Amino acid sequence: MTAEHNVKDLTVGNIPKQLWSLAWPMMLSMFFYTLYSIVDTFWVSKLSTEAIAAVSISQITLYVMIALSMGIAVGSGVVMAMSIGAKNKPEAERILGQSFVLAAISGLFFTVVSLIFKKQLLIASGAGGDIFAPALEYFTVTSAGSILFFFLMNVMFAFNSEGDTFTLTKLFAVSTLVNVVLDPIMIFGRWGFPALGISGAAYATLISQVVFLVLGIVVLSGKKRNIRFSFKNLSFKWSSVKQILKIGIPASLTQVINPIGLAALIFITSQTFLEAGAIAFSLVFRVEFFAFLPAAGFGFAAMAMIGQSMGAGKLERAQAVFKKAIVLGFLSASGFGVLSILFGGYIVGIFTTDAQVMNYSLLYLWIVAGTYGFLAAAMIEASVFQAMGRSWPGFWIFFTKFMFISLPLGYVLTSVFKFDIWAMWTAIALSNVVVAVFGYLWSLRTVKAKKTVEVLV
Repeated sequence: MTAEHNVKDLTVGNIPKQLWSLAWPMMLSMFFYTLYSIVDTFWVSKLSTEAIAAVSISQITLYVMIALSMGIAVGSGVVMAMSIGAKNKPEAERILGQSFVLAAISGLFFTVVSLIFKKQLLIASGAGGDIFAPALEYFTVTSAGSILFFFLMNVMFAFNSEGDTFTLTKLFAVSTLVNVVLDPIMIFGRWGFPALGISGAAYATLISQVVFLVLGIVVLSGKKRNIRFSFKNLSFKWSSVKQILKIGIPASLTQVINPIGLAALIFITSQTFLEAGAIAFSLVFRVEFFAFLPAAGFGFAAMAMIGQSMGAGKLERAQAVFKKAIVLGFLSASGFGVLSILFGGYIVGIFTTDAQVMNYSLLYLWIVAGTYGFLAAAMIEASVFQAMGRSWPGFWIFFTKFMFISLPLGYVLTSVFKFDIWAMWTAIALSNVVVAVFGYLWSLRTVKAKKTVEVLV
């Protein structure tokens, strides 16, 4: 691979074509990453039904880890993309190195906090009864190695900022393959290896992340790359750290709102509809994650294109990317929603045969899947705002989704008025539609007013 092929100039060219060329490898990358948890869920489901919920509930707190790591990675990625757009190679490489230092600090902080308060965090996430013990076992192993994920997110956004999403896809494919092979070996024991049970799934995931990181850093350090990782750049420059935090802190809070809101929804559901409701919610969230793929793909693609365009001073192109990404993401996720309604029963049936859980899960898909396009649009709106250095609008979009719509409405309908579980699912569907429209009108007003952000490089 020649140096010219490492970094794409995203400040020129056909916008829909470039969005798609960047988005589909990113969607495939996120699909491979999603397989981590899906494969874990499939194999631990052979242990017990409680093990399924244990993995899902323990991962709610780990989504906070994802949020923290993504905040640093998003901020670093946006500033790095702006440096690339401004043709400032030394600064782009320095920011890449600096991102690993920031990831190490935040990753260490999360690891310490999660291990000290692991029981309290799991209880707050809805782990109780027979679910608590396996959840604690899985969470302890995963959180102990959580710093790996902070580095993984940095590598991911480094490739995205350079427009090299295809290499990223290959790295995720290899890492996922490692996880697929190791899961049954480490959970049930094979070829003389001891059976580790649910913790074996966590160990398999950590090992697969190590493989990803080693390969990713090797590729980023390659002599033929235009923007290279170097240990000499593991340093701080306070001016750029402030720029990263300006974007990253609201981005982190935006991501944190999602697992907190999800945990609260699961808790409310479990209080009224017991373990069957909690397990159903956990299973459909696995399916729903695929609806996030178009949002992730087009959102990250737009982030790279807008970042470079802002760095190059091409404001009108950045605005055009904004609009195209929302439309493409909405249409793609809506298509997946239709497929979920048609084939959701087959998908859920892979993980459970419990009639009550199956009924709750299918009802969720029939009600909520039709709004996946709106959910994707809201996510893309948040991502594109971040790419333009305006991270707070994304936070308020998702704060509204949970705190003003789905949580209060779901609680009142199911706990006060005692409606069946369909009312909770309806509250979630309504929140998707409302915040997408709210976010679009806000973004449209911002674009028309040209209230974007100053170039940060």
